[in-house]
Amino acid sequence: MSTIQQLCQEYTTLNDSDIEILEKLALQLPSITELTGNDIFIDALTRNWTDSIVLAWARPKEKSAYSASVVGELAYSTNEPAVYRTLKTGETTRDIRGVSQEGVPIAQTVVPITNTAQKVIGVLIMERDISKELQQEERVEFLSHTAEQLSSTLMYLSMTESTFEDWLGNGIFVLNRQGRITYANKTAATIYKTHCDSEALGNDFCALISDCSSLEDVLERMKNTLELSIGDRCYHFQSYPLVTRGELSGCAISVHDYTDLRKKEQELNAKSLIIREIHHRVKNNLQNIASLLRLQMRRSTSDVVKAEFSASINRILSIAFVYEVFARQTWETIDLLELSHHILDCLIDSSGISRDHIETSVKGQSVQLPSRQAVPLALVINELATNSIKHGIASLGRGRIDINLKDSNGLITLTVSDSGNDLYETFPEAPKSGLGLQIVESLVREQLDGFFRLERKGGMTRAMVCFTRHSREGE
Repeated sequence: MSTIQQLCQEYTTLNDSDIEILEKLALQLPSITELTGNDIFIDALTRNWTDSIVLAWARPKEKSAYSASVVGELAYSTNEPAVYRTLKTGETTRDIRGVSQEGVPIAQTVVPITNTAQKVIGVLIMERDISKELQQEERVEFLSHTAEQLSSTLMYLSMTESTFEDWLGNGIFVLNRQGRITYANKTAATIYKTHCDSEALGNDFCALISDCSSLEDVLERMKNTLELSIGDRCYHFQSYPLVTRGELSGCAISVHDYTDLRKKEQELNAKSLIIREIHHRVKNNLQNIASLLRLQMRRSTSDVVKAEFSASINRILSIAFVYEVFARQTWETIDLLELSHHILDCLIDSSGISRDHIETSVKGQSVQLPSRQAVPLALVINELATNSIKHGIASLGRGRIDINLKDSNGLITLTVSDSGNDLYETFPEAPKSGLGLQIVESLVREQLDGFFRLERKGGMTRAMVCFTRHSREGE
């Protein structure tokens, strides 16, 4: 029995055909090592589904990151995240840093090994010792306080094809005391070449920034992040003075191209204006519909018909208020406290009951809702408050209505309470057949994905709605 087979049977859940694939690949490791000059391994996931076991290893002839064989040893996911990622996702992982079983800093490139069913059964790993690279990076950070040292160090990194510039990301200029460029990485050199039509090294940095004439000007203008448009591009510049033996000897300048971000911001602003205009027109159309219904209501002589018209008008105006709020602000959420205050005030004004006879309270946490939840909830608040006035307060001529909002980690609870008669006793069919409560039940269940409960407690009729808040539009 081979070593790979023994290890797989002891530590993994692989079957015989999967093990055979790994054994055949292991025969190719010496050739891969000879080609790359790096340590090459085959690992497989252990039964704990987190760590891996080293099944095979081929070491380079010249220099290895290992002093002894690690075949049969565990590779922990915390030390080798690249291995764990590829085993879990089946995706290739390149140049991810980790720590070897011997505590040596390494960079790993990991590719998945799959069986005939395209299931990941192991990984092929190429490792290289990056101890010197880490020391080099620490040296760069330490020496970056002086112009001459920083310039020479960055030049050395560029010549040795270090990955420093890749993960740094921004363009970097280094200027001497005269404001001339002594170093520019690829990003910075491209920016200078694009706008000045000449190579960066040895030239005056101020040719790029027209209103700067000296190193002091550059440092003053860029001591904080400077937003600057050059041609059709947008950049962020920031300078860092470099001092040698207590005297200013130059500066380093970081430059970031944020043109694409600015274009996206402009597109979003344009879309926001369009959406606000749509909200404004929807609000106007709803108010026009309410006005038409009000005209029709005045032509009717039936109190029952007028009451139905009034209820419909209040529903429409509740929705219209939501769109009115969205039309005057740039964000797509609405404050439920503000919405509840407005709807309750409008309903009391249209009820014909004196405000002196109704006590109201709207309190609780400030809850922001997106429009797809705010519109149905506006109707829910309208119906519940209407029921409180119509069935609870109107029959007594006075009373109290409380609206309370609570947010428990995204679970929103809306409670509408009134001190009027027991709705079940006074109108026993209302909870079952009333149009208003049918609307509430339908909206809460179908559009808010929540639940609705009506109860009598402590001398108050209480309607409670619970649902989960969506964090953004479209969820």
